[in-house]
Amino acid sequence: MTLSLKTQDLSFRYRDTPIFSHQNFEVPLGEFSVLSGPSGSGKSTLLKLLAGLYPRYGGTITSGNVYLEGQVAGICMPFERAQRVSMLFQHPARQFSMRTVAQQIDFACANLQVPKEEVAERRQEVLKRLNLEHLAQHIVTTLSGGEQQCVALACVLAMRSKIILLDEPFSNVDVHGRAYILKVLKGLQTQEGTTIFLADHELEGYRGIATKLFSLSGETHELTEKPLDMLPEGKSGEEHRVTPHPLRPGLFSWSDLSYGAGERTLVKDSRFTLPKGQVGLLSGDNGVGKSTLFKVLSCQHDYTGTLTFEGQDAQNFKPKEWAMKVGLTFQSSEDQFVTLTMEDELSLSAQHSLQPKYWDKKRIASAVEELGLTGLERHVVYRLSGGQQKKLQLLSMLIMGQPTLLADEPFAGLDAASVRVVLNLLCQTVEALEPAVLVASHQRAQVAEACDYELRLEGQHLNLLGEEQ
Repeated sequence: MTLSLKTQDLSFRYRDTPIFSHQNFEVPLGEFSVLSGPSGSGKSTLLKLLAGLYPRYGGTITSGNVYLEGQVAGICMPFERAQRVSMLFQHPARQFSMRTVAQQIDFACANLQVPKEEVAERRQEVLKRLNLEHLAQHIVTTLSGGEQQCVALACVLAMRSKIILLDEPFSNVDVHGRAYILKVLKGLQTQEGTTIFLADHELEGYRGIATKLFSLSGETHELTEKPLDMLPEGKSGEEHRVTPHPLRPGLFSWSDLSYGAGERTLVKDSRFTLPKGQVGLLSGDNGVGKSTLFKVLSCQHDYTGTLTFEGQDAQNFKPKEWAMKVGLTFQSSEDQFVTLTMEDELSLSAQHSLQPKYWDKKRIASAVEELGLTGLERHVVYRLSGGQQKKLQLLSMLIMGQPTLLADEPFAGLDAASVRVVLNLLCQTVEALEPAVLVASHQRAQVAEACDYELRLEGQHLNLLGEEQ
């Protein structure tokens, strides 16, 4: 039967919230298609429907269906469906169940009933194709977010599906990794005829690569095709530079700081004071140790050297006391949430806020509205879109009001308009309350312009960029 993947008169809802209404769409075969749309427009939902994961694992189809080769996609045997359609999730860790990178790739192949003698061949081919051979025996959970994303892609490529669906595949990947992976995916499309259907909030870098462009409306969830000339020429990520400002004094310092992961040294002999009332950008390639630095500074990872707050050694603080000095937003939003609904999450932060006069009910409600989260108060946090989760996560931590805030990839999965709103909220808070904020982000558009200084982690050293400082 001829390969095809399409929605036909598809209506889909989460509980009482309609997402798609009588949608008709066919994935263009042999094309490199990019799907854009604001946070919460339904990009991830559409991909999960096309992959046959919904409604089995969430939501309800109220009319029509998704058809793969003329059959309802959701009732096909999973291993048979995966031979035709595979999907890379927005959160790569959700795809991992094995200990090492090599074992995870082998497991993906085994699920497709790939002959045992062919599994090793496929593994070696994808590791080489993605420049991941050095990570083959690494434990998956010790990898950086960007490295995990590349490993998840390796698993998808090893399946050799004819249609590959990718949900925000570059949200935690550095600019060099993004360019290389795009080149690999383009090669699959042009040389092997693989269909690429990719959802991304960031459209820079797709000119000359994408052959189709689609957009989902944030209000109606209507899917429409757009002309390719709407793709921005734009700057590459590294061309968005931070304009350095003189650094202010600060309360939180470290000296002679060294740390590693396993047998690998990541940083040695670092010394710095986070300036109060300023926002810094922490940059560096995937795997250099940015997330680990944040774990060290929040006393969640071993280190040598000294961390001090107002001259007092971190070792003299109890864990809960230190957590009220140094706040950390995790790279995965879902790891941050401790309640069930958005309303409960914000209420809990308000109860424990160090700045209750500033973060009163009126200001919190205003922030919820600015972030486009109004009406979602009683929604389960795990049912929010990735972008909505990021907004909720950052707002919750800002409400906590710690004098130091470390934000690990807080803009991942956000469209340009959402990044602008989140940055505005962050900068307003910094101006009013003067916390020291350090942001780790591969997304530099808009972000670099809002920062006062840049720390770059490279070659085991943390360097302050900019001669004016």
